Amino acid sequence: MYYTPYAINTILNNNNPQFVKKDGAEIMNEPISFDIEVTSMRTAADEKIAFMYVWMFDIFDCTIIGRTWKEFMETIYAISNHYQLKGVKRRLVVYVHNLAFEFNWLRNIFKFKNVMARKSRKVMKCEIEEYNIEFRCTLFMTNSKLEKIPDLYKFEVKKLVGQLDYSKIRHSETKLSKKELEYCENDCLIIYEYIKKELETYETTKNTPLTSTSHVRRELKELIEKNWDYLNKTRKSINVDGHIYNMMVKAFAGRIHTR
Repeated sequence: MYYTPYAINTILNNNNPQFVKKDGAEIMNEPISFDIEVTSMRTAADEKIAFMYVWMFDIFDCTIIGRTWKEFMETIYAISNHYQLKGVKRRLVVYVHNLAFEFNWLRNIFKFKNVMARKSRKVMKCEIEEYNIEFRCTLFMTNSKLEKIPDLYKFEVKKLVGQLDYSKIRHSETKLSKKELEYCENDCLIIYEYIKKELETYETTKNTPLTSTSHVRRELKELIEKNWDYLNKTRKSINVDGHIYNMMVKAFAGRIHTR
C-alpha cells in the first residue's frame, strides 16, 4: 500500500523507531529506501532533456509516492523536524539502488558533504549538509541488478518488469495507472526488504557494508578468529615470510594474529 506525501506526519507519529548509539551518534535502526523514475525527450532545438516525474520513499514499511521535488524536500524536512536531526547527533540512513543516478538529481536539490565515490560521479554514499541524513548505494552493496535481488534472497516482492513503458513521456501531472504505481512501489520495496535482511546480520544500519566484498571480508574475519588452522593456511597461502606478513598487516592498519 502506498501513501501521498501528505501522510508523512501521520506515519511518523504512528511509529517509534529504535535509535542505536554508534561512534558518538544515535542512528535510526530502520530500513529506509528511495527511488525515482524519470523521462527524457528532445526539444524542438534537438537538445536532450530529462525530468523526474515520480519518487518513492519507503519508511516503516509504508511507501510514500510523490510527484515533485518540492514534495520530497518537504518530506525530508518533516522527517528531520520530527526526529530532531538538524544540528544534533542523530541521523538516519537512506538506501538507493544505483545512487550515482539519483545523486545527479539530488545534488541540484540539496547541498551534500562527505561524498564518497569510487570514481567521478560513481557515488557510494553522501550526506545532506543541512540534515543528518545519509544516502547509501545498494548497487555497490549487492553488486547485482535490482531485478535479481529478490531471487538471490528469496523475497516475495518482485520487480514488475514490463509494467512501465519507458518510451512514454511523462511529467509530474501525468496520471499514473495502478500497474505503473505498483511498479514504482515494488522497486522501492525490494531495497527495503534487502536492508531488513542485512540487518539480521549487521544489526544496525550504520554497520551495513558499503560494498559486496565487505561480506566476504566479514566472513573471512569471523572464520580466522575462530579457526586457527584455517588462519595458518591463509597466512601460508600469501607466500611471504612471517616478518613481511606482519609488516603488511601493520601497513593495512590490521591486527597481527598470534597464538
